[in-house]
Amino acid sequence: MALRVTSSPLQASVAKSSSSRLPAIAPSSVRAPIVACRASIKEDVAEAPSSRREVLGAAAMVASALMSASPAQAFLGFGEDDSKVQEKYLQSTTEVLQRVQVVLDMDKKDPAKEETVKELRKDINNWVAAYRREDKVSGRPSFGVTYSILNALAGHFNSFGPTAPIPKKRLERINKEMKDANLYLSRGR
Repeated sequence: MALRVTSSPLQASVAKSSSSRLPAIAPSSVRAPIVACRASIKEDVAEAPSSRREVLGAAAMVASALMSASPAQAFLGFGEDDSKVQEKYLQSTTEVLQRVQVVLDMDKKDPAKEETVKELRKDINNWVAAYRREDKVSGRPSFGVTYSILNALAGHFNSFGPTAPIPKKRLERINKEMKDANLYLSRGR
């Protein structure tokens, strides 16, 4: 049985007698009053910019504020500033190029060549992992030339083994790039 709120006793009796499946039939002379509710909530909300000019002006102010923000500095030893990254890059690149030169100067029958090449491959992997994604150094000319040298050597040793001689053309290119890399490093580039 469905109960409905009504305003007259006649409508109440009709509503009680009707089942939930059948609609209640009320006499045409008695009609339920129509109740209208209107809710209004006043909020203190600042109006958003409505014109295109105001929206673009606000976006320009936000963009200029973000662009003028200074980069975060190291705090409690976390992170490094640019000068430390540059010094570390110059030092490690010079060291890895010296190790490359040692391997290039070794005789192919030298018994220590296999172990030296194995250490060089570890150094190559560490150097590439440290600087390939470092934006502060990856755009330098010395980085590109050094990466090319290390890539050529790693590819050669992976394909032919640590004791295989380096072909003449490849060796000439590596020696030229070694000179260029050392020149760039001496100029701080």
